[in-house]
Amino acid sequence: MGTMIDRAAAVLASGALALAAGMAGAPAALADGPDTPPQVLAEIEALEWPEYSFGDADTDIAVAGYLLRHLGHFTGEPRDHFTTYTEEAVEEFQTDADLKVTGTLNQETWTALRGEVFGEWGQGLPGDSGDPVRAIQYSLASDYGKDVVVDGRYGAMTAAAVKEVQEEFGIDADGIVGKITFRAMVCGGV
Repeated sequence: MGTMIDRAAAVLASGALALAAGMAGAPAALADGPDTPPQVLAEIEALEWPEYSFGDADTDIAVAGYLLRHLGHFTGEPRDHFTTYTEEAVEEFQTDADLKVTGTLNQETWTALRGEVFGEWGQGLPGDSGDPVRAIQYSLASDYGKDVVVDGRYGAMTAAAVKEVQEEFGIDADGIVGKITFRAMVCGGV
């Protein structure tokens, strides 16, 4: 009987090992639909982030403000104007992210913000809420004219609007804002 148990344990162990080996080579699930053409991904990643500094005005400044507030660097209400409060929040984030402290929303800062907030999985699952969702909603409403309320709750209207802009950008529309969709939204798509 001991040999039958030993054989069963060996079979189970080898099956688990084979499964683990197979999973190790599989790519992790990502936001931004998996069927986005590689050319579209490359074009979006090649887009320059917009750069902003004190005195500038643009929707993207409020979008960054929501992300900075989510990360604990901004305490006010995000606005389209780059104020001294925005500059201080950007400097704090740059310090924490080990970036050169410039106080400007530059290429490196946007890339670090995107990675910190949207990471591998993105935002936009039913029930998601908070400032990252507000950033998405604000961009959808202000930059893309979508009929969404900036309430910080990721519901059906927000998901539908995200899918619409993903389709406009050539991104496989899944309604989740990941790194690619976020960059396309801020940079104006391809």
